[in-house]
Amino acid sequence: MQFTKFNIVSVLLVILAVVIMAGRIFNCPQLSNYAWIGVFPLLTYLYYCHAKGQNNYFGFFLIAFSIVEFLKIIFDNSNALAYYAANCLNIVAYASLIIFLVKGIKLKRLFKEFKLHLIILLIFNAYIIYVLNQMIMQDEDLAVNSIDFIIEVTYNVLILLVLSLSLIHYLYHDTKQGLLLFLASVCIVFSEMVQVAYLFISSEQLLHISYSVLMGLGFYFLYVYIKIKHIETNETPKQVE
Repeated sequence: MQFTKFNIVSVLLVILAVVIMAGRIFNCPQLSNYAWIGVFPLLTYLYYCHAKGQNNYFGFFLIAFSIVEFLKIIFDNSNALAYYAANCLNIVAYASLIIFLVKGIKLKRLFKEFKLHLIILLIFNAYIIYVLNQMIMQDEDLAVNSIDFIIEVTYNVLILLVLSLSLIHYLYHDTKQGLLLFLASVCIVFSEMVQVAYLFISSEQLLHISYSVLMGLGFYFLYVYIKIKHIETNETPKQVE
């Protein structure tokens, strides 16, 4: 097997995943956290340097997520400016992913073929947003209509939109890449919901581990998505000049 740059980076990602899991198992959070920082830049590199048909909205999502994880781990929420910068950047990152998911979808066909799906998703999202807001309001220090509350609510609405639109994206296009994006969205969104429970209700270690596992699975599906686009790049026949 030819040992390409893509394969080398893939091996590095596996090593980082092992280090992260070892840190969780042996209760070495700093080891896991610093290994976690390296995952997202490597995924971004694979996407921009080795995938076919890059989309800047999806690429910005990866870049923004890389910066957010760096800010969250380096400053550990101890710096107010870094905290607000990370949350606002997270919101922009998910908004960028939403734009990526809806590009190419024609509303006329969408409402004609997926009307029932849209109604069910609307009801589901309304319920989940209500539940998440109730979880957030468990924090007595978080005042309703404060900047922190608005950020949290906006964040929750966006991650649910990502989940719903990734499903619509998959149903609309019916491709393997669409399925991978949907599975990645499911894992990432549910990891964010677990994190809300961890931050505002209970700081049980199991919740933190569940968050890490779900987020890791989400980005594994994104890696497979990028890998498929990389294979497409290699299989594209070269034009004869």
